[in-house]
Amino acid sequence: MDVSFLFRRSNLKERRCPMLGKLASGEMVVDRFNSHNHIGLSRFLPVALARINSLGRGFLVEEVDFGSSIGETICVPTGPGDEIVFAQRPKRFGLTRFVKNRKSEPCSSLVVILKVGDCGEYVLITAFVGTRPEPEPWDERNFAQQADPSAARKAAFRFWLSHALVWGAEPIVPGTETTVCPW
Repeated sequence: MDVSFLFRRSNLKERRCPMLGKLASGEMVVDRFNSHNHIGLSRFLPVALARINSLGRGFLVEEVDFGSSIGETICVPTGPGDEIVFAQRPKRFGLTRFVKNRKSEPCSSLVVILKVGDCGEYVLITAFVGTRPEPEPWDERNFAQQADPSAARKAAFRFWLSHALVWGAEPIVPGTETTVCPW
């Protein structure tokens, strides 16, 4: 049974949002238009949400381990022999690091990213099989929101210079592929 809720931001604007589940702390979680919710997670997402406590935070990035494989992660560690390219994914503001000669790997964790909505609900930004990544190096808005933007930026660079998304697992904007690191 699909359940959706009508949120009224003002008398002029309404939106219907499918309910995805509830957090351990009791808040409702809804999907958003154009969420980056990856296909095949519908049976794991409510379970993961029920294990997350918001602690009153406005933005959450949580990794939930299920103890056994729930799918495959497309974000893999890379090494010296890997064929690396960069390309822009749709609805992203910078280039993503990809690896062409690797395959996705089994993973037992689900990453869930949520933000608090106008009515106290949490809104799904994205959910995917994998471990918690750092923001991509082009995401200056994210770094600006951190307590130590410089340290956050360095952590992102370290992570993305040793990890990449598996080539072909995500759509890219045609014509954006390059072997030159943009950051």
